[in-house]
Amino acid sequence: MTEITATGLRSTVAAMRLTPFLGLLILGGCSDALPCRTCPPVDGVYAVSWADAGSSDAGTCPVSGPRVPEWTLAQRDTQVTSTIAGVNLGGSLYDSFDLVLSGSEGTLSYRLRALTIPEGSGTDAGIRLQGTFTTRTLPMTGDPCEVNEAFTAQRTSR
Repeated sequence: MTEITATGLRSTVAAMRLTPFLGLLILGGCSDALPCRTCPPVDGVYAVSWADAGSSDAGTCPVSGPRVPEWTLAQRDTQVTSTIAGVNLGGSLYDSFDLVLSGSEGTLSYRLRALTIPEGSGTDAGIRLQGTFTTRTLPMTGDPCEVNEAFTAQRTSR
């Protein structure tokens, strides 16, 4: 026979109360990723391939953001920068191999989120980025517009 103590009952009730909160943390993508100090360098020129169509949050959004065919990434330690369609982006490469860059100019902002996939071997291994490029505009009137576009980018030179 199992004996239930007041302490055990309080622990069970507390765990039941925390369960919805823990579910929200899991769904929210809470991460403790740190800037990466041992990841392969990601600097270089990338050829970008875009998926056929981006997802938009409103009918008045543009069909796509700036679908440039090439990106150049610069890296200093864990900090990575680029300029895309005239907008400077900056961010970090994390130990989870996630690359996150963002930047804005006026009412326009960009966010690049990608998984960094090393290919080959050695310190100058090929790098592939796979992720989402988000274009967000904040019009003077009306609702903000956000377009998310899937991409794959392959490093062509360093």
